[in-house]
Amino acid sequence: MKCFTTLCVLACLACATTVNAQVSLGLRSGYVNAGMDVSSGGNGNADTKSLHGWQAGFYLNIPLFPNGALQPGFSYITKGAQLPFSGEQNIDVALPGATRIKLQYLELPVDLVYKIPIGIGKLALGGGGYVAYSTRGDYELAIYKEGQLLQSSSQRLDFSKDPNVFSTGLNLQRWDAGLNARATIEFNCYLTLGVNYSYGLVDIDKSAGKVKNRYFGVSLGVLLNREDW
Repeated sequence: MKCFTTLCVLACLACATTVNAQVSLGLRSGYVNAGMDVSSGGNGNADTKSLHGWQAGFYLNIPLFPNGALQPGFSYITKGAQLPFSGEQNIDVALPGATRIKLQYLELPVDLVYKIPIGIGKLALGGGGYVAYSTRGDYELAIYKEGQLLQSSSQRLDFSKDPNVFSTGLNLQRWDAGLNARATIEFNCYLTLGVNYSYGLVDIDKSAGKVKNRYFGVSLGVLLNREDW
């Protein structure tokens, strides 16, 4: 993963210095609806629910050919999911269980987009890949008794432990990578409005199960010095 990240950075720098066109800087931030595909060693998929988060970062717009551009970026993003309670709730015993996982990532997406002129600006459609590194993980630990929530607390995820999410058997790792699809309107007034969907190809769980990240994002931003301005 480290080699892959280094190669991506070097490729972006090479493109920025060799392409004979105007390279511009974009800033964007917005909402993230994150989820996880979780399967536990042949016991089927866990019924997870969405986790609401946010993203913020910047990207370069590097023209490569007419109406085509490479857009490498760097962003902070929260991923994770709401988990179903794993213990019995209808017995007279207090049982703990993890009910939410929240992972904070530094993410490097590299997208290739094609821009279609429209009346209010340009519509940029495309996609690519990403690699991400989790700087921090947290999970919510709840205690139920007879179906009633007694208390809950936030616990720091220790990536060096196995397992590292109490009551689940999960052993989550820091690295993630996957595919990304993006659609952005570049308004003539410098603002941008975009949506993107990312799906992880890496199993971030080192135990017998499988966990893959996914998220849908909506962002508002600004693109400075677009190539046709």
